[in-house]
Amino acid sequence: MTKWIDDFLALAKYQNFSTAAESIYISQSALSKHIKAIENELGIVLFIRSNTKAELTEAGTVYLEYALNIRKCTQDLRTKLEKFGTSCYVTELTVGTIPCLAESGIMQLLLNFQEKFGNYSIQIVEDDQSNLLKMLSQQEIDAAICRTDLMNDTEYDTVSLVSDEMVMICSKNVFPFEQGSEIDLKGFKFDNIYTIAKESDIYRLTKKQLYDIGYTGSIAGTFPRHMMLLSFLSQKGGCAILPRQLANLQMFPNLTYYRIRDSVKTNIGFAKLSSNCINPQLVDKSNMLYEYLKEQKELIPES
Repeated sequence: MTKWIDDFLALAKYQNFSTAAESIYISQSALSKHIKAIENELGIVLFIRSNTKAELTEAGTVYLEYALNIRKCTQDLRTKLEKFGTSCYVTELTVGTIPCLAESGIMQLLLNFQEKFGNYSIQIVEDDQSNLLKMLSQQEIDAAICRTDLMNDTEYDTVSLVSDEMVMICSKNVFPFEQGSEIDLKGFKFDNIYTIAKESDIYRLTKKQLYDIGYTGSIAGTFPRHMMLLSFLSQKGGCAILPRQLANLQMFPNLTYYRIRDSVKTNIGFAKLSSNCINPQLVDKSNMLYEYLKEQKELIPES
């Protein structure tokens, strides 16, 4: 979602693929592919295209505000890190993460860590939890940001950073309550329930929540990413059971969310292989970030 920020900003500025591509020294076809990649990941259309113009949609205007803030934060970070540029040794950390950094506030902690420890460079890899744990066990990544309540304590050293709960997301006309109100879903008749793909941790949490409220029906469908799901709900209706932190509904004004009585809780945190793993060097490499996050966890606002 943030990989092609400069490409998006160039097109938003010039409103023309050819001019925007020239301004950032890439081909027009490459720019088009990058913009389409952002739209596919978000599950929304950012530009209305014609033969000569590319104008922002309403959703694109919302994304523009965040894109400008992201670029400013990135530029500020680079400026602050310049003083560390003479370091003769840089430790590169590859951190895998489930799709949660922006919503959880953990990304800011990682940026703060890089600013404080200039000899560390963090590379982010995003994937589903099951794939991340495989990569961690095979030492393809150094650490992971994932749901720590789904992990085996004997294999990993973890620090929980953010608590979350499952909520229901649907159209505003389903219930006559304020957004965020707690509702009792036991015995409620759902028409269509959607969630994230079966291989994801969110799918398992959704199934547990449905079981806990006594729902015996099936899930109507799944989506690779939550923004695609929210876009679908906004256009087609139905409801979703998702973690509360993913209920970022600014782009979808006709949707709302409700807290679920006796909701399923989940924790997002940092995980590395335990000190008993076969590669002590890997443990030492990620230990600085591990200890830093243990100290800083109280700085993350409660959800």
